[in-house]
Amino acid sequence: MVIGRRGLSRRTFLSTAAAAGLAVPLAACGSDDSGSGGGNTSTVRLTFGTGSPEKERGELEKNLRAQGIAVQWLGPFPNHAPTMQAVTGGSADFSFGGSSTPADAAILAGSPLVYVGFGETSPRSSAILVLPKSGIRSVKDLAGKSVAVNKAGLGEFLLVAALEKYGVPKDQVKFVYLNPPDAGPAFSTGKVDAWSIWSGPREQAEVAYGAVPIFVDQDELPRQLDFRTYLVRREYAEKNPDLVRKVINAYVAEYEWQANHIEETVRIQTAAANYPDGVLQKLTANRVVTKLKLIDDDAIEKLQYGADWMTDHKVLSGKLVVADHAVKL
Repeated sequence: MVIGRRGLSRRTFLSTAAAAGLAVPLAACGSDDSGSGGGNTSTVRLTFGTGSPEKERGELEKNLRAQGIAVQWLGPFPNHAPTMQAVTGGSADFSFGGSSTPADAAILAGSPLVYVGFGETSPRSSAILVLPKSGIRSVKDLAGKSVAVNKAGLGEFLLVAALEKYGVPKDQVKFVYLNPPDAGPAFSTGKVDAWSIWSGPREQAEVAYGAVPIFVDQDELPRQLDFRTYLVRREYAEKNPDLVRKVINAYVAEYEWQANHIEETVRIQTAAANYPDGVLQKLTANRVVTKLKLIDDDAIEKLQYGADWMTDHKVLSGKLVVADHAVKL
């Protein structure tokens, strides 16, 4: 199926699925089949990261249970990419609400994924960190140094943007591709000179290692380029549009609660992740909130702008037409 330039609407999904003889769940309940991506699903497999307030609070589960949908949690995962691998492989139904850049990369690599949820975060607190003993005081000092980043992800994009802004040629900096569980120890022991990382691990590194930021997304870049996103398999969305809509709306309600209860959200997150008190204080002070919504034209436009930037700057391997991989429910 080819999805149009404006994204595939819920009505188009339903009519196309019906024409193909697919079972389209209008109530999204009545069966326990979650593994095949088939219709009439009542159990949904959600992925989560360490310290996930959405999982720990239990309200998202209650919300969905009231609609006849049971939740099975899978994780914790260290970042977005492995959750999309789980979804692509059929062991999970939803990615966990992570960076859009690795999602774009996964789609370009052939993963049959579609965007179903979109979030903007404020303030954007991802940063490039250094240790005081490194002697690095600015982005320009990164020339000749090594920086840990997650490949085709938020970390890589942030480093590319920083180098461009401050006129440092990319070939003068060594990109070391590591996911957070490996990047943190490499950074703390000096195996890499800097670390480009998002909120959570950032604050943990600041407290545990004395790391300091030399480049912060919100302070340095004029607009958001990487977004919080939820993805499912294309077939799953086609067969279960109402279920997908209900799950994303449950996440929307959860993020709205978090935005209005920042201190409590951070306490839940830090307790579940076993972060020290200093991390709690930093996260509370940063007051980061995410506004989530179902995919719409505005989301597609912003995702496309970000994807085009990533392609132009060679973070992504090719051109992506986001509307062909986005579902409006």
